[in-house]
Amino acid sequence: MNLLSLILLIPLLGSILIIPLKGRQAGVLASFLTFIVFLLTVLNVIKTFPKSEKIYLDFSFFKWLNLEFGVFNDPLTSIMLILITAVGFFVVFYSYGYISPLNKDHAYYEPYRTYYFFMLLFIGAMTGVVTATNLLQLFFFWETTTLCSWALISYTKEKKALFSGFKAYMMTHLGGLCFLVAIALMYVEVKSFDFSSIDLLKVSTKIVVFFLLFFAAMTKSAQIPLFTWLPDAMVAPTPVSAYLHAAAMVKAGVYLIARLYLSTHTNPEILAYLVGTIAIFTIIVSVVLYYFQEDLKKLFAYSTIGHLGYIFLGVSFGLMGSKTGGGGGVFHIINHGFAKALLFLSVGSIAYCTGTKNIKELRGLYEKFPIFSLAFLVGVFAIVGIPPFSGFWSKFMIFIAAFEIKNIFGITVGCLLILESIAAFCWYILVGNKILFGKPSEKVAFGLTKIPISIKLSLFFLIIMSLISPLIGYPFLNMIFRS
Repeated sequence: MNLLSLILLIPLLGSILIIPLKGRQAGVLASFLTFIVFLLTVLNVIKTFPKSEKIYLDFSFFKWLNLEFGVFNDPLTSIMLILITAVGFFVVFYSYGYISPLNKDHAYYEPYRTYYFFMLLFIGAMTGVVTATNLLQLFFFWETTTLCSWALISYTKEKKALFSGFKAYMMTHLGGLCFLVAIALMYVEVKSFDFSSIDLLKVSTKIVVFFLLFFAAMTKSAQIPLFTWLPDAMVAPTPVSAYLHAAAMVKAGVYLIARLYLSTHTNPEILAYLVGTIAIFTIIVSVVLYYFQEDLKKLFAYSTIGHLGYIFLGVSFGLMGSKTGGGGGVFHIINHGFAKALLFLSVGSIAYCTGTKNIKELRGLYEKFPIFSLAFLVGVFAIVGIPPFSGFWSKFMIFIAAFEIKNIFGITVGCLLILESIAAFCWYILVGNKILFGKPSEKVAFGLTKIPISIKLSLFFLIIMSLISPLIGYPFLNMIFRS
């Protein structure tokens, strides 16, 4: 069996193996399996780079649909797989220490197998999304991520968690219905589900199909006005939030549009401006909402919404003809992903020890928890885009693309992006200064001092990944956009 198939199948089959396990055994097996998947991903990338591969499986009962299922790997898939499997492993390994009755923020009790079942299924579903050979196959895994997010957001079974999980399911499933209508329309006209088949559609049908797929991506990636489910989803355990924001469901939406951008060549210009307009409105609204947040996780939720807007904006510039913009959008997927995972897990660690994520209740963290503080600072610098941290490189490419367009839309967007970056920088520095320095607050001073090794190691390696993500992503970016 080829490596790509194993990367897909191991987490899916592993989720079933988790079911009969008791106690901490589920966490041990989940950590082992996700580590193996990450290693296989690295081996697959080394083996296939810089080539692409497409491996089909023979399912004779789908022949009437002119459809072949299989696994697909190219530079974009490689970027996504590295992010999905690396963050997946660190989140699951981190969870081994975090999902515990000792957690001061929220005590978690056995059985843990349900949590790890859905985490492995989530990782497998995201792997399926990015390795799908066609839109119908992608749709199956797309809906599986919706199911997993609902289950994990609702994991604590508290009233607010159940409502937030249901809200996330309904809003994102609405996008799933639009996705289904889009591929049905496409099949009726061209008898194919291939990504590139969109080029064969009549212009009117192409506009409708692309709009429906973009609407599906908007719901998944929480763009205006369909973003409200994501801040509410912060009631989920923090490792779930980290994976949801960094490498899972919200990244599925931007992946879909990036895949369509790279697979098609004749998209009407109006579609590019539609994507760009929604993206810039999302970016501006999200940064304004930063200033009203007292909970660190909700602050990062709005940050994620804005940075997904950055990715969409970069891709929209690509659709307008700017390779710099398209490259910046794709590059920002991996740079934002590792940095956001680090930020969420650093805040989860702070809450684990102090029992709070409230900005007003935190002060003096650097004195009591230097590891958490370092992780927080590296994540903030990367997200804000301070050179030479990772976010700078992809955001700078998107800035350049805005002015490269050379029309009023590009110039206006470029100026707004500069203002957004200044506003985001100011708020993050203000928050960082408030919670990290000064005399420790009561909750910080009396926080737990015994920190699980899985939490420490996960933060340490994510700091490294956040620093080197541009070096990981650039070779693939070069392969995608080389002349």
